[in-house]
Amino acid sequence: MQKTYQDLYEDCQNQTVDSDATSLTFFKTKLNEGISKAYTMLDSEYFYGTSTDLTEEDINSYPLPSIAGKMVSMKVEVSDVDYPVVEFPGDENAWILLTGGVSSTSSGYPQYFFIKRNTIEIYPTSSTAGYTITYRFKRNTKALSVANFTTESIKTAVVGSTAIVGNTGTTWTASMAGRFIKITSDGIWYEIASVTDATNLVLARNWSGTAITAGTEEYIIGEGSLLPFDFQEAPVNYTLWKYYLLKEKSTLAKDYKLQWLEDLENLKRYGGNDTTSGVLTENVIIRDPNDYPRDLE
Repeated sequence: MQKTYQDLYEDCQNQTVDSDATSLTFFKTKLNEGISKAYTMLDSEYFYGTSTDLTEEDINSYPLPSIAGKMVSMKVEVSDVDYPVVEFPGDENAWILLTGGVSSTSSGYPQYFFIKRNTIEIYPTSSTAGYTITYRFKRNTKALSVANFTTESIKTAVVGSTAIVGNTGTTWTASMAGRFIKITSDGIWYEIASVTDATNLVLARNWSGTAITAGTEEYIIGEGSLLPFDFQEAPVNYTLWKYYLLKEKSTLAKDYKLQWLEDLENLKRYGGNDTTSGVLTENVIIRDPNDYPRDLE
């Protein structure tokens, strides 16, 4: 199940029976460290995001999205047709030779991209401004830092809608986008896509619980990691390994280290497509849809 940041550090406090302020700071630091290490082990859709930009005429360099880590793919939409832009297969010297230092050649859409530290360069440049660029990337991890939020109550939640409305006095903020909300009577965590104003937010998925009309339902909004539900506790094992090392309790440190290493092994196995094992065997055949008889359409 989903665990909030507060759930995780309180779990560390409860397991160690240590509520000291210095230890709490240690727990919070190591939890984020463990989350970051766990992310590197899992290549999954849980960690991917997209962002868009617009082409500019004869411009070869664009800023990378702030949340982008490793770039996965890029496409440019021209007249309702998506054109893939592939990563340049050579090194920077080869890129400079291709572009002559700048992408002086222009075309309807680019064919290659090359990643710099904070920018993405394209070749050739677009001869037309205003085409939509879509980047797909592995998201950078964000350090968790915020305790749970429970002010006021839920007034409205409509089945099949992403809109959630809070009662008067609710103080939701834009910074809550990306966090998770659980309405207590429902018990399911939903990611928050955006916050419209202090009393209105938008879920990333449609609400599928019981309809709420003019209600006063309790809820929790909390920061959480993007780890799959089955691995939400993994950073706790990492944190308590480091904690007991610090306390020179070698037996407990060894136990938590073994649990942490087992978590990482299981994360490796978990990676891949969400709908299948993620492994494409050699005998998988992907048919051309034109091969099917017309009477099956």
